[in-house]
Amino acid sequence: MADETLIDKEIAKLGKDLLEPFDPERIKGASYDIRVGARIRRVTQEPNGTAQFQWVALDMQGLQNSVPILPGSTCIIESLEKVNLPNDMKGRLALRAFYARRLLFFAGGIIDPGYNDFLYLPVANMGDVPVELKYGDALVSVEFVKLNKEAMPYQSPQAKLESEHPVVFDRQRLSREIQNHGESIEKIKERLATSETRMTVTETVVNMVVLAAVAAGAITAVIILFPKLGFPWNAIALGAGAALGVVALAILRKVFRSKPK
Repeated sequence: MADETLIDKEIAKLGKDLLEPFDPERIKGASYDIRVGARIRRVTQEPNGTAQFQWVALDMQGLQNSVPILPGSTCIIESLEKVNLPNDMKGRLALRAFYARRLLFFAGGIIDPGYNDFLYLPVANMGDVPVELKYGDALVSVEFVKLNKEAMPYQSPQAKLESEHPVVFDRQRLSREIQNHGESIEKIKERLATSETRMTVTETVVNMVVLAAVAAGAITAVIILFPKLGFPWNAIALGAGAALGVVALAILRKVFRSKPK
């Protein structure tokens, strides 16, 4: 029996066991929309280059209920729903198209069987304008997949989220690195062009030397074979020898170039 993805009716039937709080309005054909929760963990970069996490609380009385994700910045969003999966079910996460069109980046992921906690969703703004996230906004979609057997339940990591060292998505640093790599590539191309020029000159010199050697060999052969020839026959013979040398060189070059690489 193959694994099966739950459809809307099945999600509605099991929803209260899988999600807390559960809102039937968030059900789609074969998925459920996970919403932005009460906390967003922003990554800030200090002037000295170090990165720090900062929690921002949402939906608090008298305080903000939204936060802008600035261009090039990264944040971790706590889900509004707490997910509780049995050992024979997993979840698949994907960013909703609404935010993908606004150039938010979420790599997606898997919710392991037996997981029982809020979701922590890392999101980066790849665009050039801030993107506002509000408490209760539908951010990602989850598919629930019924497995044909029970799996080993999820084991919570020993390291807590608060103790993790943040990794900053820094577009300026990436741009500098790309520019540096581009300059290195241009230098390599210049060196290759210089090397090709030198190889061409070297090949020309070698061809001239070989031509001279072959012509000299042909002329020497004519002199040895016909030592008693007088003028103008000796000059004609020498010219014929040189011509034969050139023809021989051309044939040799054609043979070598026609060999498969």
